[in-house]
Amino acid sequence: MKVQYKSLSMLNLVSITQVVKKEDWLLPAIALRSQVVNNGIYPVGPVLFQFRPLENDPTSGEFTYSVPVNDRVELEKSSAYEYIDVLVIEEALCVRFTDEDGEIEEAYQLIQETAKQNQITLDSSFYHVCLDVFGETWLDVYAPIVEVGEPVR
Repeated sequence: MKVQYKSLSMLNLVSITQVVKKEDWLLPAIALRSQVVNNGIYPVGPVLFQFRPLENDPTSGEFTYSVPVNDRVELEKSSAYEYIDVLVIEEALCVRFTDEDGEIEEAYQLIQETAKQNQITLDSSFYHVCLDVFGETWLDVYAPIVEVGEPVR
């Protein structure tokens, strides 16, 4: 795995936030994409999810799943879904993760070690872009940069 400096932007996102067991992270992503299609909305990009760890339950996390769609969407106020005009992460450290790379925790650790070595402060929640590549799910993991410190001399 190689850490890269990247940005990320997506338009017209339909999203939902749920507490999910880490091992079941993919199921809500598939369900969201299906729900969008079943409602006659055209998805135009990969599913994205943001992961926030839970202090009281290390086996689960708060996941916000989003899918970009072809146009603005009006949702009922009581809807579990949310519409987001634009998501922009101007600066992030990014790693492409595949099943062959081991455990996802290794990707997080690599990003955090790279940040520490370069005096970079990261946001505590990471974004994951789910890519379907030849029937496998690859993840581009984005760690938003909060601040870049001065190099140690």
